[in-house]
Amino acid sequence: MSELHWTWLCAPYVVCAILMLAVALTAALMRGDRVMRLGVVGAATTTLPWAICTGLGMCIGDPETATRVFRVGSGPVALIGPNLMLVLLGVAGQLERNRWLARIAGLLGVILLALCWGTDLTIPGVHQLPSGIYYPSAGPLTDLHWSQLAIWMAVGIVISRRASASGEKRRISRLLLGVLALGAIGSLDMLTVHGVWNVFPIAWLPALIGGGIAMYLVLYTDLLRPQGFDRYVLHEMLGFAAAAVVIAALTYFLDGAAPLAEVLVASTVWVIALGITWALAQQQPQRVSDSSSLEQFVTTLADVDDERVIAERLAALWKLSKIELRGAWRIEGEALIEITAGTRWDLDPEVKAWIVDHGQAIAPTDLATMRLGAIRPKLESMLAAHGATLVVPLLDRGVLLGLVEADHGDALRDVERGLVDESARTAARALTYASLARAAAREGATAREVEVAEAMRLQASASRDDELGRWSVAAEYRAAPRTTGAGWSATLLADGRLALMVTEAQADGVPAALATAALTGAFAAATTGAAPIELDDLLASLRASAEGVMRGGEPIAAFIAILDADRQSLAWACAGHPGGYTVGPVAYDLTQFPMGSGTAPRPKSVALGGGGGALGASLVAATRGQTQLPHDSLLVVASTAVRGEDEERWAAALREQAPAGPRLATVLVEGALRRGDLHEDFLAVVVRQRPDRRSEPVMTPIG
Repeated sequence: MSELHWTWLCAPYVVCAILMLAVALTAALMRGDRVMRLGVVGAATTTLPWAICTGLGMCIGDPETATRVFRVGSGPVALIGPNLMLVLLGVAGQLERNRWLARIAGLLGVILLALCWGTDLTIPGVHQLPSGIYYPSAGPLTDLHWSQLAIWMAVGIVISRRASASGEKRRISRLLLGVLALGAIGSLDMLTVHGVWNVFPIAWLPALIGGGIAMYLVLYTDLLRPQGFDRYVLHEMLGFAAAAVVIAALTYFLDGAAPLAEVLVASTVWVIALGITWALAQQQPQRVSDSSSLEQFVTTLADVDDERVIAERLAALWKLSKIELRGAWRIEGEALIEITAGTRWDLDPEVKAWIVDHGQAIAPTDLATMRLGAIRPKLESMLAAHGATLVVPLLDRGVLLGLVEADHGDALRDVERGLVDESARTAARALTYASLARAAAREGATAREVEVAEAMRLQASASRDDELGRWSVAAEYRAAPRTTGAGWSATLLADGRLALMVTEAQADGVPAALATAALTGAFAAATTGAAPIELDDLLASLRASAEGVMRGGEPIAAFIAILDADRQSLAWACAGHPGGYTVGPVAYDLTQFPMGSGTAPRPKSVALGGGGGALGASLVAATRGQTQLPHDSLLVVASTAVRGEDEERWAAALREQAPAGPRLATVLVEGALRRGDLHEDFLAVVVRQRPDRRSEPVMTPIG
């Protein structure tokens, strides 16, 4: 090394080395995608020895020393191409599919590195240029060794172009032209290596341009998916530098000490430095952007049970960090339900399990360098379904409660990721509260529905057969699991006539039961008293109650009748109900029931209103009529489920079953049960006169 002397000819390589060191340090100190960082740092650090040793070799006057220096610097050149191919595959999202190719490139580069350092097959010696500096001479492996850069770069570009979108292809095409141009310039140095063109080497020029491009990509683009400054790496660098200085000082003061003692001292210093670095890394808290807004967000969601409000407040919070919320989804079974629109999005169970295990916000570009295996197509399809650039899972205690789709062009920085993570956890807890509140409401509604349905069953079973003066009212009732509000009520008026109301709601469950109860109460109030009442008066009294129920959204269909035994007639009104029938003559001799009369004329059936099973009219537009009701005829009113859809079949069934007399209601309901499931209330009411009794008014309503 006594032949070492300074020459300005090495200045371009010194500048190139400084630039490559800056690229490596910048990529190392910037948090981001680990694979992309590794590729950029690897490309820069493998170029750095070449730049340093080439510049140093130009300052050496001894050929043997220069040869050894050039071998040291040229060895890592075989790894520049594999590192650049790693970057290209990562950008295009093809790394996982071509990991075997990356491994082959790395293995071949290591082999060529070892051959360059350990043999003279790559650089057998040096030759002097007219400028007076030494430069490597060509060996059997020189061309193969240096061509690794062009070969693997070209392979990466070809694979990336095949897998990229049209816009990405155009950008890679421009990059390809630039790389080809730089490669053409740098390849001129091979003429110098082979002694064909003994001029000053110019490989430093494309290296400088490439370093400038790399610095631009790292600092001003999203190549590394940067998340912020990596303080842990900085601490490691400072710890390494401090340990090196301390070890050098101790070695100087321990001059002449045993080698084992020096090793123990150096190891102790390094362990202490490493421990301090780890301790500092553990003390770094996760920072959050706009923490005051986050605290306010957490406070305002403490008792919110409306999922739409949760999504709106989350969108407002994220907008402060320029994150636009596109849609919020909640989990329902194995599917996602959009909170605002209610649209459905089927979620694959494997994807759901992966999201729970991953537990972090996902961007489509994040998947490019992640090792996913067979689930990659499903994840890519899920992320591409709606074109969002950010998908955030809402997790609470390891359970996926929903997903949030958002747009954020660049990678999330540390402070932004902290905001997203903390707010997502808060939103997930709020969704848990909303889900529990919704389940509690359903349980309460179910309990209330069961209670009302049971009350209706008890009421119906307690008043199946009533004897009201000269009238006999028989009813048979079967309540559906969710009652449809079928009911009846009969009252003996003060003058001996009978008032009858049969209802059927156009809903089910608690709303139907409550609406029916409201109308039944109005009927009881209108028919209780000593004042005479006519059909129009009764309808007017019921109308106000019915209109109030209809404003609640659950109109009630009803058949109302006033029966007069003295005049053997009935006045009726049908409001949306399928209507009733008079059936007769039917023998009244009790000794003949249930067979009825075999010698009397066959019964006839006369329809009263309705005309089918369609509900929907109101008391305002009720159909009215008056007909004869001989003492040997029956009035039959049944619910839609009992009647069925065939009106002629129903009329024929009434004529055939009429001789059953007091059992007619039971026979009709049991026949309907045999036809199908009990999905609606089954109700049949049969009214007949009792000529063997006198009229005895009863003021208490029965229903």
